[in-house]
Amino acid sequence: MSIVVGFGPETRSGSGLRLAASLARATGDDLVLCCVVHDSFESPSLRDFSGVDDDWRRELAALSRQALAEARAQLPGDLAVEEVLRVGRSVPQILEQEAHRREARLLVVGSADGAFGRIGLGSTSDRLVHSSRVPVALAPRGYDPAPGEVSRLVLAVDPSHADRALVPGTVQVLERLGTPLSIVTFAVRGGSRGAFTAFRESGVYAQWRRQVGETQEHIAREVRARCPGIEVRTASVVEGERWSSAMRGADWRPGDLLVVGSSTHASLARVFLGSTATRILRHSPVPVLVLPRGRSGSADRD
Repeated sequence: MSIVVGFGPETRSGSGLRLAASLARATGDDLVLCCVVHDSFESPSLRDFSGVDDDWRRELAALSRQALAEARAQLPGDLAVEEVLRVGRSVPQILEQEAHRREARLLVVGSADGAFGRIGLGSTSDRLVHSSRVPVALAPRGYDPAPGEVSRLVLAVDPSHADRALVPGTVQVLERLGTPLSIVTFAVRGGSRGAFTAFRESGVYAQWRRQVGETQEHIAREVRARCPGIEVRTASVVEGERWSSAMRGADWRPGDLLVVGSSTHASLARVFLGSTATRILRHSPVPVLVLPRGRSGSADRD
């Protein structure tokens, strides 16, 4: 099995590459460096300019070979690495096809321009987290794991029966990584402080907290039963007035990998991030793994 990491000939960030190397080292999977050239000259309106497209393609090919060489040079020498160059009009489609062709466990991409230490979705990564049939891992901008490996899985869940379906996909990842698991639910208060105080004092809030505990404990029992050697902890609820403060409030550690599931509204076997998962992803200070739903090892999330 393999892990495919995608990038373009002009990609300057090595965050996705470092995450993919960390995952490959932890799982023992081969690493496939897939440089994708976006061939805009497939457009009929540009085919009449004889010679221009050939020159441009040669330049892109040279840039791509250089990008592959530079990417390989950043990786540890003991990793099994294959370099491939692909050309086409749809970069996300090419990456997913490459992942399927190799029966890859994961498809890894870096972060687009944005805040340092956060995940920024570009056109390719945004498309992948809304259409991929392969789990997608995304690295924050500037990601550089100090220990060099993933050392803990943090599973974000909502208090719903739907998120109990995260168990098979989470188990598959744990079986490969062998790391401890922490289960957490993020909650954003929003509104006025007085309104939230009234909500907290109501029976609705108490019922919601019970549902959180039941969902987390159900998932923990299932994971322990399937992975008896794995340490599993429930972390209850991390609250904040905004998503940024809620995400900062978690007990993040070096080597953490945050796992979220796709929306319950996703098509069968595809990723489709709901609003909650999207906000978690955009504010996460650690890499995020998005699991598709409707397949073995899948998950769903709203």
